[in-house]
Amino acid sequence: MKIKKVEVLVSAGQYVIGDPCYAVPDKDWLPLLETCNYFESPIGYVKDGLQKFAVLAFGTKWGDGCYAGSDGREYGVDAGLLGLVPVELVEDLPRHDGIVVTFDKETLCVDDGSGKLKFGHIVIDTDPVEEEEDEEEY
Repeated sequence: MKIKKVEVLVSAGQYVIGDPCYAVPDKDWLPLLETCNYFESPIGYVKDGLQKFAVLAFGTKWGDGCYAGSDGREYGVDAGLLGLVPVELVEDLPRHDGIVVTFDKETLCVDDGSGKLKFGHIVIDTDPVEEEEDEEEY
């Protein structure tokens, strides 16, 4: 078994953080997936007129669900992905209020293969250790 580490340096800017399937417009979703082989490569692209937007996404350890971030937020996942979508690409930004992150400089994002996904200062653990409840036999 091999742990694959992926590091991506993203440009300064504002991004919606979460499952990109929620933020990328429906008309752009399939073309985006095709540009990155369904996020086998962590960066996909959406063309909007003359502009080209890069979307970053890492696969979660256990697919869909809800994962806790180090920022105290819960991140819902329906496409098995967590990542960053430039705010300029998002059609209904107010719906994503509170999950916009601003990077003042180039920022390192990392999937270290353990299930912990790092987007700058935010770490989202997609392989949390569940505390086992002690079961007593009667």
